[in-house]
Amino acid sequence: MNRTMRNTILSCIAVTGVFFSFGMQGIATASVVVDRVVAVVNNEVITLSDLQREASLKKTGSKVDDRTLLEDMIDRKLQMDAARRAGMDVTDKELDAAVADIMKRNSFDTKQFEAALAKEGLTLEQYKTELREQMTLSRMFNKYIRAGLSVDEAEVRAYYTRNLKLYSLPEEIRLRQIFFPLPDNPSPAKIAEVKQKAEEVFARAQKGEDFEGLVREFSQGVTASQDGDLGFMQRDTLLPEMAAATKTLKAGDISMPFQCAGGYNIVKLEEVRTPVKPYEKVKDEIMNMLYQQKVENTYRGWLQSLRSDANIENKL
Repeated sequence: MNRTMRNTILSCIAVTGVFFSFGMQGIATASVVVDRVVAVVNNEVITLSDLQREASLKKTGSKVDDRTLLEDMIDRKLQMDAARRAGMDVTDKELDAAVADIMKRNSFDTKQFEAALAKEGLTLEQYKTELREQMTLSRMFNKYIRAGLSVDEAEVRAYYTRNLKLYSLPEEIRLRQIFFPLPDNPSPAKIAEVKQKAEEVFARAQKGEDFEGLVREFSQGVTASQDGDLGFMQRDTLLPEMAAATKTLKAGDISMPFQCAGGYNIVKLEEVRTPVKPYEKVKDEIMNMLYQQKVENTYRGWLQSLRSDANIENKL
């Protein structure tokens, strides 16, 4: 059984949430170790070999801290103990049905299934032990964590309003342009003439003449019919010459004439805005995030209550 297939089998009984660290129990280690008790949880013990076995089954490629791993094992024992006290154990009948369903989904008969497990170092009984635990913890999670949790529209809107910066889009500027075109292959004299005209108009704009009026009087090209309004755009979408000419402008400022796009230009920075993603576009994202926060907080609170009522000795 390759790892993908094994993960498929194990995930058929899914436990929702990243907070459970489900380890596999009962697999014999290849090496002989001098065993000792590393933790006591109520009347149950966790041994060094249990911890080492758990670490060997964490197929993460990065070393797992033993203390963190032991705390996860303690939490799991507390949850299983709570399940037994609440009468939420998975019965043999339920477990057998789950195994049969997994075999059916993967088109295995009993012999093929046991062979696939053996390749992973598991017997059928060891696999059932692991699966029973996962099913039990999933049942506990749904009853004590998920039950009753929800996020309403008011919470989502309040979060969106408080955190608009999180949903900001790149800054946009709105420009108005006066365009003085040059003919194809202009002579130096023609370039100088058009440049002089642009400088004269710029001087009038600097003295306070209405910029839109100057657009209507002097501008040529497509934007002239729009009173020179280029609309909102991001700075990184501007032509390099226009980007350089407007780099230091603030709202209301007018650029000096600059050559660009086949002519001379004067632009006025009319407005600067930082748009945000519309609420409807991010509503589901926020709702999921707030729900997961509630799940995590509820889970941690529940675990803390289990710990406060338990006798725990960590000897590591």
